[in-house]
Amino acid sequence: MRTIYLRVEKNGIIRKISVDMAFLAKHNIIRLPKYYYEDGLYLPYKSIKNNSSIENYYLTKDKSFKEDKDFYYFKFPFKMEQAFDIAS
Repeated sequence: MRTIYLRVEKNGIIRKISVDMAFLAKHNIIRLPKYYYEDGLYLPYKSIKNNSSIENYYLTKDKSFKEDKDFYYFKFPFKMEQAFDIAS
């Protein structure tokens, strides 16, 4: 199984956060520890309309459909093949 990374860009530096792939594969949900969440966090994905185009899906707190003591839960609104996973 390939690894998918969430990203955040601050001061010209891109930081990557690995997605819990086991949870994503089983539930089709991104489970993000609260201590990893920050404003500007996004998931790059390939657009269905233009397969060569890369767009960003921002994970904001209002897109979180569930929250518990330790995690935020976000629906994964793409096909796995659309997730951009090149570690650059």
